[in-house]
Amino acid sequence: MKVLARLWREQRVALVAFGLAAVLALFFAVKLLVLTIYWSDPAHRQVDPAPWMTAGYLARSWHVSREDLDPVLGVERVGRVPLKDIAAMTGKPVEQLIDELRAALPAMTAHHMGN
Repeated sequence: MKVLARLWREQRVALVAFGLAAVLALFFAVKLLVLTIYWSDPAHRQVDPAPWMTAGYLARSWHVSREDLDPVLGVERVGRVPLKDIAAMTGKPVEQLIDELRAALPAMTAHHMGN
């Protein structure tokens, strides 16, 4: 405890910077652990498209690049927008968009795995 008190008196800026760096490192380590556990679960692989999903979620689940989905979606990289909103933006019913994804995703995965 004496060492910390001395550091606080003599090197306050360095101690605060170290503390912030440690908290930031811990945050990213926990985030990495959570995402690794989530995507390691077979239930999250090749999931059936649903209106709440984003293109990025589908791309990760099906192991394809996000850009490969753009032609099927009819939009260029729109960020974290759910499929139901992408369907509205393109003027398609969400079920039609989901059916198109269901047809295209297996072929994209096979092509991607072949490269």
